[in-house]
Amino acid sequence: MLTQIIQTQRRWLVLAALSLTLAGVFITRTAFAKVLLNTIDPVASVSDHGRRLALTGPLQVTAGERVVLRVTVSQRTTGAVAEGETLFTATGDLQHWAVSARTFGRQGFEPGPARATALALTIARGGQVTDSHQWLVDITLMGE
Repeated sequence: MLTQIIQTQRRWLVLAALSLTLAGVFITRTAFAKVLLNTIDPVASVSDHGRRLALTGPLQVTAGERVVLRVTVSQRTTGAVAEGETLFTATGDLQHWAVSARTFGRQGFEPGPARATALALTIARGGQVTDSHQWLVDITLMGE
């Protein structure tokens, strides 16, 4: 009788340990899903009489995550501000993104120095945000 009780308790302990291990694997995947490498390329192009910018850059994110990438550019000499966004699914490898940003207000961009800020959100299946990462890069705008 005592042997049966001990064997039953061992089975429950093994099942509990296995369940906790599996839960840990799924939680760990989510906990470590993140932006691994990022920047904004140092040169962007201006078009549409200073109203549109084309920006690019590399980004590496955990495979399978959806990425929402928003880029904002400002230029102190003109007062111009532009914003654009892109969505894609990460492969786990270094990927090159492209964003077309449009200006707010009346001010347009001119060739010269500007500052770009990017914000990336990574989203797992099921819609859970797994990381948010922001970075800033001084860039040079090239004319039309």
